[in-house]
Amino acid sequence: MSEFDLLSQEMDVASFEELEPKLRARDDAFYQRWCEALSTLSDAPASIREAVPTPADARRMRDMQLVCEPITPLGIRRNATTLSEDRVFIAEIERVPVGFALAAISEKHAPLFMQVVAVVPQAQQRGIGPQLLRAATETEPDRNIALATQSTNFAAHAMNRRFAASIGASIQRVNLGVYPDSYLGISRGQGYRAWEIRRR
Repeated sequence: MSEFDLLSQEMDVASFEELEPKLRARDDAFYQRWCEALSTLSDAPASIREAVPTPADARRMRDMQLVCEPITPLGIRRNATTLSEDRVFIAEIERVPVGFALAAISEKHAPLFMQVVAVVPQAQQRGIGPQLLRAATETEPDRNIALATQSTNFAAHAMNRRFAASIGASIQRVNLGVYPDSYLGISRGQGYRAWEIRRR
């Protein structure tokens, strides 16, 4: 059993109080061991699983928020609330968390709102973003997909276009305000554009 497997087992039984960071990230043992595991990632493919609202998954999500810009890191209790209200998928390489996707669902006929698709820098360019997007959107196969990207994030634009084509859908830009900013997970004035992937 690897050192990171042991860390994962420790996290799985820990409480919110034990996992909530009390130190800066560079001094936090859980965070440091995760960073060490990221620096030695294998070439194994990523696996995707749906997250559960536990302190451990909330902490894993918070650590990834620290390194995936421009995401704002949240406390683990706040992340646990997100995990219980929305659908979150975590990508792992040999149990090491390397990315996550957050999808929100509102009323019956609204799109699936993809608020976040994030992959840590050490695992980018391995197709993990599209894997996360596919896992999240397969949970609601009859809904269109709404999302927002920063206008300068050309990699995200390309990924979204490729993903839409892969499922036989079209992608179109929509005006900000068509969907509430909170559904898209954005704030105005930060250069976001809104898109809709139309499956019907």
